[in-house]
Amino acid sequence: MLLQSPRGTRDWLPEEAYAKRLVSEKIRKVFESYGYGEIITPAFEYLELLKAKAGEEVVNQIYYFKDKAGRELGLRFEMTTPIARIVASKPDLAKPIRFYYIQPVWRYEEPQRGRLREFWQAGIELFGVAGPEGDAEVVAVTYDALTESGVQEFEISVNDRRVVEDILLSNSVAQERLPDALRILDKLDKFGESYIIDEFEKIGVAREKSSQMLIKLKESRLDIELSTPEGKQGLDHLSRVVDLLKSVYGVNVKVDYSIVRGLGYYTGFVFEVKPKTSSDVGSIAGGGRYDDLVSTLGGPKLPATGMAIGVDRLLEVLKLQGKPTITYNEVDVYIIPLAKKQETVAKAVEIAKKLRREGLKVIVEGTDRSLAKALEYASKKGSRFVIIIGEKELSSGTLTLRDMKEWVEHKLQEEKALEMIINSRT
Repeated sequence: MLLQSPRGTRDWLPEEAYAKRLVSEKIRKVFESYGYGEIITPAFEYLELLKAKAGEEVVNQIYYFKDKAGRELGLRFEMTTPIARIVASKPDLAKPIRFYYIQPVWRYEEPQRGRLREFWQAGIELFGVAGPEGDAEVVAVTYDALTESGVQEFEISVNDRRVVEDILLSNSVAQERLPDALRILDKLDKFGESYIIDEFEKIGVAREKSSQMLIKLKESRLDIELSTPEGKQGLDHLSRVVDLLKSVYGVNVKVDYSIVRGLGYYTGFVFEVKPKTSSDVGSIAGGGRYDDLVSTLGGPKLPATGMAIGVDRLLEVLKLQGKPTITYNEVDVYIIPLAKKQETVAKAVEIAKKLRREGLKVIVEGTDRSLAKALEYASKKGSRFVIIIGEKELSSGTLTLRDMKEWVEHKLQEEKALEMIINSRT
């Protein structure tokens, strides 16, 4: 038991951590190219803050605890609420505000493929843009980030919660049961239509009405008939976002009126991204508009929209698609001072410093194992070169340089040997 990580968590060994870092840096590059600045928040927040408009189901997934002073705290389950707290507390920030993050979050839910209880998210938040231009930008950033990371063939589904609420109200869902209805509908993709019809019946919606509702939700046209002013406004906003994405950004999306997103703070436009292959992994990104969150937390009324990419799921999809092809070496040069005399060790450290200044990863052998064992270890670590330094090398100013890739050995003057190693990278 003590040798296992807690259920729902995982260890990242160097090769896995390196793959995550490569993908994260590609995403970071895209975020920053759009003018977003990185933000880092505490791992835990006041529980009251995390519960604000999160939705009943998500509240039940919060890891919470009391500290030694009796304060109720919780691990963040997403990044939008902590960032909204910062924006609410700093009204002098120049608008619009563009923040991005790449950080871990925690949710106490049943572990599944691509989603553990501790997982990484990479996302952006845009504050101060009320129109469809903001939502279109967020989707475009998502598209570029996923493309840059190497994902092939993914589909972006878009909707507006005001449209969904109109459809629900038109099919006998009572106003006070809208939160329940949205929570049920969010499980459509996971549990199917029969489950939805059964659950809607429990909140007072006839099965026939539920069937009619599901038929309308499957529509992908942007000219559907709606009955409420809010629904019509949402449909107009959605239409403008879709048009901007296609005509300005060259991004095609699919309209899906069943997309609602599970968090309770969403107020309008929402979207999800799923891979066309590896569909069993689930959505790899999603987001939407949350115009009331900042004011709910005590800040000014400020429009906001954003998204998050599930880094763990993204890596799972890339793996299933055969990407990325990563050659990871923990070390570039392995230096073996023979006999471990002070003079040979000093020379080994001196050479290591020179190579490290050139950006190379260098290990100096520090044990008394045999040369054969040291060479075996260097090979396992993926070292391209091994430098051997003994008394002969010290007296002649040379180095024995073994190329582990070409499997050849050279005896060269120190300057020439280092030049060969450095030039091998180009």
